[in-house]
Amino acid sequence: MSDKVYQKKVFIGGEWVESESGERFEVKYPGDGSVIGTVPACTRKDAQKAIDAAIEGQKALAKLSLVKRIELLHKATELAKKRDEESSRLTCLESGKPIQQAIWEGSTIDGYSWSNFHVAAANIKSHRGKTLPNVTEDSNSKRLIHIYEPVGVVVNISTFSYPSEMPNCTIPYALAVGNSVIVKPSCGSPFSSIIIAEVLEEAGFPPGSINVLTGAGEEVGVELCSNPGTQAIGLFGQEPTGEEVAKNAAMKKLLFAIVSNNPLIVMDDANIEAAVEAAVGGCYAHNGQSPISTRRILLHKDVHQDFVSRFVERTQTLNLTDPLDEKADVGPVHNSKVLEVALAHLEDARQKGGKFLTGGNNPNGLYLEPTIIDEATGDMLITQEPTPGPIAPIMTFDSIDQAVELANSTRFGFQIGAFTSGLANAYHLAENIQAGSVYINEATNCWDEMAPFGGVKKSGIGRMLSDWTFDEMSQIKMILFDLGKVKQ
Repeated sequence: MSDKVYQKKVFIGGEWVESESGERFEVKYPGDGSVIGTVPACTRKDAQKAIDAAIEGQKALAKLSLVKRIELLHKATELAKKRDEESSRLTCLESGKPIQQAIWEGSTIDGYSWSNFHVAAANIKSHRGKTLPNVTEDSNSKRLIHIYEPVGVVVNISTFSYPSEMPNCTIPYALAVGNSVIVKPSCGSPFSSIIIAEVLEEAGFPPGSINVLTGAGEEVGVELCSNPGTQAIGLFGQEPTGEEVAKNAAMKKLLFAIVSNNPLIVMDDANIEAAVEAAVGGCYAHNGQSPISTRRILLHKDVHQDFVSRFVERTQTLNLTDPLDEKADVGPVHNSKVLEVALAHLEDARQKGGKFLTGGNNPNGLYLEPTIIDEATGDMLITQEPTPGPIAPIMTFDSIDQAVELANSTRFGFQIGAFTSGLANAYHLAENIQAGSVYINEATNCWDEMAPFGGVKKSGIGRMLSDWTFDEMSQIKMILFDLGKVKQ
């Protein structure tokens, strides 16, 4: 990595400040353990200051016309282009994902993260209310109007896996509606959020409309969720974090995307070559740590041998190396806790009879070999839990109904990929699998900026992206006029 060590402050009320504690913590590069930089270790008092600032910032933002808010969003995207190389590199350094994947995410020119600003600026123009008919009485004098208003202060809490995309799935949409935002990034990947705030400050958003706090969830996160000054919480994270946030947030609006154990189904009439590529991308991209990574492969018995032989061969071509290397396909897992969970799940699979076809050996630092485990069973942790890392458990089924049963057999239901060439199979899978999204002939780690993104069961609450985010970050007000009772 480079010799540059970042020393960043947090952003509260339009000012870059240290924590009231005066303490800082190090952020390390998963590739070699070197220090990327340091950021303040914020406290609950810092969070309270940010909430107060956000309340005032929201008032200022609400006074701006919609045209002005759109103008500021466009200006921010133009200014961000000056930070393109730095943004991409920092995404790589703090997440540990291969540089080409980091560019795909964090690039302010070619990445999908910053495209959220364009989508928000375009779609907010059509996020409008309705005039409703009076259907409760025989009268033509009443007019019922519903309008959208900002909820107030929106909190974004993100995990390490998408340090640029996860904040930007909230920030531009919240600002477009007229909400202020407080971002609490992962302690392991805070710099992308800070860059976003720097760009928005330069673009001219009112002080307090965007705030960034770095620090432990037990301090900062709890205060942001429980304080009555915040009205909505957006979370990208693990199930236990979601449950804790929901408990602290009480009656607030919640928008959760929870890391899940998404299955990829391969039917007997599937395009095997395409399915293998989807499995490679789904299991190994982002080092297998995305909320929508493929974490189970379900194969029809008739294609099992063909798929497995191709999948093993393709996996063995992948380059596991330093994420900054342009030839890297897979990098390290993010931190030692993630590695500990992955290794525990692998050992559980080994003890329960899993057949290791690749990988599964002792890791080198945080580098875990891409691992394929055949003959996985439903009692294994790797098939029931969202096991992190480049790990691919394989299960076999006899019929489409059994495939559906296996897909639905966990408490999660985020995104499912299914490969089939039959229309009847496609409809049966799509209509019977419990998930927020079912992708036919696509990988699990797929999404579209204009489509609803989110899960069912323990995989999340609400839907993100495009108009769906606007709805989650707005409140509906109903206004009734009775024109028949005006003074004549």
